[in-house]
Amino acid sequence: MLKKFLILSLAMLSTPAWASGFALTAQSAESLGSAMAGVQAERAKPSAAFYNPASIVGIDDVAGSLTVFGVFVDSGYDTASATLLGVAPAPGVTSGQAVIGDGVFPDAAFAVRLNDKIFLGLSLNAPFGFNTSYEDDSVIRYHGTASKVASGALTSILGLQLNDQWALAGGFRVQYTSISLDGAIDAAGIATASMIPGFVPGTDDAFFELDASDFGFGYVVGVQGELTPQLRMGASFTSKINHDFSGDADFDISTSVAGQTLGGFGLLQDTRFTSDLTAPAQFQLGAALDVSPRMTLLASTTLTRWSQFEEIVAVFENAAQPPEVITQNYNDSWSASLGAEFELTPTSEARFGVMYEQTPLDDDFASPRIPDADRIWLGAGYSTKIGEETTLHLGASYVFFSDRPINQSATLPENLLRGSLATTINIDAVLVSRSEEHTS
Repeated sequence: MLKKFLILSLAMLSTPAWASGFALTAQSAESLGSAMAGVQAERAKPSAAFYNPASIVGIDDVAGSLTVFGVFVDSGYDTASATLLGVAPAPGVTSGQAVIGDGVFPDAAFAVRLNDKIFLGLSLNAPFGFNTSYEDDSVIRYHGTASKVASGALTSILGLQLNDQWALAGGFRVQYTSISLDGAIDAAGIATASMIPGFVPGTDDAFFELDASDFGFGYVVGVQGELTPQLRMGASFTSKINHDFSGDADFDISTSVAGQTLGGFGLLQDTRFTSDLTAPAQFQLGAALDVSPRMTLLASTTLTRWSQFEEIVAVFENAAQPPEVITQNYNDSWSASLGAEFELTPTSEARFGVMYEQTPLDDDFASPRIPDADRIWLGAGYSTKIGEETTLHLGASYVFFSDRPINQSATLPENLLRGSLATTINIDAVLVSRSEEHTS
């Protein structure tokens, strides 16, 4: 039942790569408007539980929210070039657009007050994901034609009101993640390197598709408190989650003479494969300062332990098929945001924010599969009561990415038959969100 619930949520998800690494930063319409500034210090807000589970503490009775995000991405690559076996220029398209798809994804949260001290909550989020694609005849094709990771996480939360100033919460997270990696294989180049005559590198391609999914388990803890009547803070920790994938590897050699020749030696045969991936741990800290009855200043910072993500390795049951290796060597990364919230009327608010988010990518191993880069978020949002127990939140952010140079070296052992690759990928994104929050 749980798997069906998470898969149903993923059916709504077409996830672009617009956050640090492949994490999805925006998980609340209200916080999107402030560029996530101060969200960890939000009190009695189940919609902020992804950032800090202690946010469920303090609700009156029952509260919940449903949020939908839309992501619109302008992306492309140009001046791409590649060399096979160190000498043969790879033929193909050298520029393209829309390499990162637009997407829609939901999240939801619910909490109930059991008594003056104990609160229970649930949150459903899509914490990680990316979706990139390139033409089958692109120069990039040997380093990937399509890549997708989609995740759905269900977190159960227990919150405790310790006293009038402090709250503590913790939860258990179940995370379902699916991966799909497609790419071209220079079958003619492999045949040439194997001393099989009659082939020219880059002129006869086979294609592969790897698909797998897995459940992983982790936990979250958080604390909130009032340092003064005007100053609130919140801090949280989210554990890493390990995924051990097992799935299907499909090889298409139907139109490749070289691929069919290699198939005679046991290569490029459909088989099962295994792989693993670690979703990183996160430390988050946020603060909110009431500088007047109608204005609050907001600030946040997050450390993501991406250094645990070193490589992607697919090991095939077919012993004749060598492993597929993609080195990542990610670094830990930081983000920091500042914002402000203004009361416009007794029933409406506006907010603004800016965030700098650091990429975890190592420039020497940056891949077109996940073309991440440093970015700046500019956010704006609006909230208004639309009923006695219902509040509407609207949020939007424009995300400016630095250009992402790709310089895959043929000297890497994994690129021996993929060849070198050089290009630049450009990305900008607009995020919009709508949420209805219900309290009773």
